[in-house]
Amino acid sequence: MSIRPGMSVKLVVEVDPRTERINARNSAIYDVDGERLVLAQTEPAIGNSMLHKEITVTYLGKAKNTQVRYGFSAIIIGFIDDYTLLSAQQVQAVAVRKRADPVPYNIRMYYRVEPTGQSGLPMSIHAKTVNILDISLGGVKFTYGKSLELQANSVVEVHLDVGGVAYNIDAMILRTWKGEAESFGEDLSFAAAEFLNVTRTFEQELSRKIRDIERENLTNRRWV
Repeated sequence: MSIRPGMSVKLVVEVDPRTERINARNSAIYDVDGERLVLAQTEPAIGNSMLHKEITVTYLGKAKNTQVRYGFSAIIIGFIDDYTLLSAQQVQAVAVRKRADPVPYNIRMYYRVEPTGQSGLPMSIHAKTVNILDISLGGVKFTYGKSLELQANSVVEVHLDVGGVAYNIDAMILRTWKGEAESFGEDLSFAAAEFLNVTRTFEQELSRKIRDIERENLTNRRWV
């Protein structure tokens, strides 16, 4: 599927693998001229500090009768304050230069959700149950008790039950820290880990579970 004016896109302007945070903003393609694209300014707006910085332009396409998100890297080459649309309306726009061909891109790799006790996502390390604070396809943040000893930069085997199916996944412990005694108790520690040997099946099932949790959390917020 070729990119063209009028397509809706998401611009990934920042990814922090260590904290597993992704900053993705909605946009649209106004014009395509070879490798140069004119995109709708986002909300919040992409600032001047991003000039000459690299972003990822992502969009949904079709592959084997299913929707697949593709992405390609691009450099921001300018900002346009008065870009004129076909309707003669003037809008703010962002000009970028495409740097690579599109490839499948999983925008949820660093998209975190916060499961609840009813989400059905139990996890353990060394046969010790841990409590998931938030999880993405890229990794997990959790709390654990004093019976479990974890060290930053070590690799552990994570036992994670997703939809009733157990998976054993290697994970790198990125960092550990202690919680505030008043809020969490002196014996409770925190850790952030990155999944290492993610299989296609695990990714598909966890992605489905993340979407379920997202819908569950959205429903709960509506009733608050």
